[in-house]
Amino acid sequence: MDKKQQFEKTANLGAVSSLALIAANLVPLIGVLFYGWNVVFVLALFWIENLVIGLFNLLKMWTLAAANRQLAAVPTSLFFVVHYGIFCMGHGTLLWSLLNMGELPVDQYFPNASSGFASLFAQGGAVFMGFFAEFGKPLALAVLALVGSHCIAFIETFVLSGEIWRKRVGELMGEPYPRILIMHIGLLGGALLLERLGSPTWLLALLVVMKIVVDVSRYRRKKHELRE
Repeated sequence: MDKKQQFEKTANLGAVSSLALIAANLVPLIGVLFYGWNVVFVLALFWIENLVIGLFNLLKMWTLAAANRQLAAVPTSLFFVVHYGIFCMGHGTLLWSLLNMGELPVDQYFPNASSGFASLFAQGGAVFMGFFAEFGKPLALAVLALVGSHCIAFIETFVLSGEIWRKRVGELMGEPYPRILIMHIGLLGGALLLERLGSPTWLLALLVVMKIVVDVSRYRRKKHELRE
C-alpha cells in the first residue's frame, strides 16, 4: 500500500471517536448548565473515566496477547493493573479529601480488607462506591456515555486501524499515563480553585470545556500517528 492509499484509508479514522467523545463530554456540560450538577459530581465523573481508560488499555493488552499469541505479556498486564490501580487510588483518595466528602467508607464496602495491596485497592474501591452512593443514576448514565465513547475509540483506532497487529504489549504499559497525568493535575487544581471561588457555574463549565479540548487534541494526535 502506497502512502496515498494509506492516507485515504486512515483519513476518517478517529473522526467518529472524536465526535463520540465530544457527545459524551456534553453530558456533564449540559448537567452543569441546566441540571445543577456540582463540582463533586463532575470531578467524580472524570476520575471514574480514568478507571475506564485503564480498563480499555487492559483490554488492548489481552487482545494483543490473544491475537498475536503474546502470552508472555500476561504478567505485564497484571503489573499494569497493580501500578495503574495504585496511581488512580492515590488520586481518588486525595480528591475525596479535597472535596470534603467525609470519612472514606472503606469498612462499609470492604469490611474484610486486609493490609497491603488489598487495603490500597479497597480504598480506591470505597471512593468509587462512595461516589455512586452519592449521585446514583445520573452518575451511572454519564459514565455509560463515556464508556460508549471509549468503546468506539477501541474499535476505530485500535482494531480497524490495524494497531492490533502492530502494537506490542510493552508499548501499552505507559500509554494512558500522559493523558491521565494532565487530567489528574487538572482535576486537583480545578478542585482547589472551585472550592476557593465557591464553585461558580461558569468556571465548572469551563473546566468541562477544557477537558473536551484536551481529549479532542489527543485524538487528533492519534489520527496523525495512524497516517504515518
